[in-house]
Amino acid sequence: MKQRIITALILITLLIPVTVINHPIAFNIFQVLVFAFVIIGAFEMLSMFEKEKKMHLGVKITIVILTILTYMNVGGLVEPLNPITLPDFHLITIRINPVVVIGVVTLTLLAMMVFVDEFTGADIGKALTIINYVGLGAASIVLLRFLGVRFIVYVLLISTTTDIFAYFFGMAFGKHKLAPRISPKKSWEGAIAGTVFGTLIAAAFAIYYGEIFRPDGIFGEILNPSNYQTIFDNFTSLGDQPRWIQALIILPITLLGSVSAQIGDLVASKFKRTYQIKDFGNIMPGHGGVLDRFDSFLFIGLLFLSIFIIITQAYPLA
Repeated sequence: MKQRIITALILITLLIPVTVINHPIAFNIFQVLVFAFVIIGAFEMLSMFEKEKKMHLGVKITIVILTILTYMNVGGLVEPLNPITLPDFHLITIRINPVVVIGVVTLTLLAMMVFVDEFTGADIGKALTIINYVGLGAASIVLLRFLGVRFIVYVLLISTTTDIFAYFFGMAFGKHKLAPRISPKKSWEGAIAGTVFGTLIAAAFAIYYGEIFRPDGIFGEILNPSNYQTIFDNFTSLGDQPRWIQALIILPITLLGSVSAQIGDLVASKFKRTYQIKDFGNIMPGHGGVLDRFDSFLFIGLLFLSIFIIITQAYPLA
């Protein structure tokens, strides 16, 4: 437990400043850290899949490169969002039409079945899982940060508060197993509590953002220098609607996010149980690998990027 707490404190000290400080240097460091996350996460999943069958070194390197390519094309996902960001903020990216990237990834994996005898159709499924789960998941996290601190903090808040309340309520009151074959320690009581508190806390942040973080306050200078009132303010025309109308949209999508965060956690648990591993890696003492720590965040990051794209397309800024 001591080791776990020390690692958590180091992560908090390292990640919070680059996540919440509105400065180009902080944002660039954030992107570098996520890039490293992509490489490490891809190798962690490859190591997991190799519990079943070893992969050729060339195949592993190709899969990691394709995962990086998918992540680096984060710039190709920006256009539908029309983000309003500070002028000095730049994405470290390559800009290729997403259809081209999908084509390159698919054709490369199919070609490997011809040139590498032991690479089969089942291995293509594993490769695509790594490329999409890690590559697209990490890209969504960077885009949420690029959109603004409020978006990344909102999604982080959903993930962390859901996890914290689910854990403590599950420990105290859990009697009915949620998914005994996947994660025996998780309970319905914990899941429901996590969903309720995660939804209420994160939704309150999104709805009363401007009230909580006033620009003249110490945290407001960092989190809300532009005096945005809600998470939708100056992002979509929904931000011009009364707060109660925005709440009618924010509450259900936050609820969906809280439920999805727990599904994302169970997805990671199913992977580990299927391949009989305790953790994805050991790079973070007490926490395992990077995927162990950020599994649900990857899952809901991609979900909320999709939600925000849909919202901005349906209700664009005037």
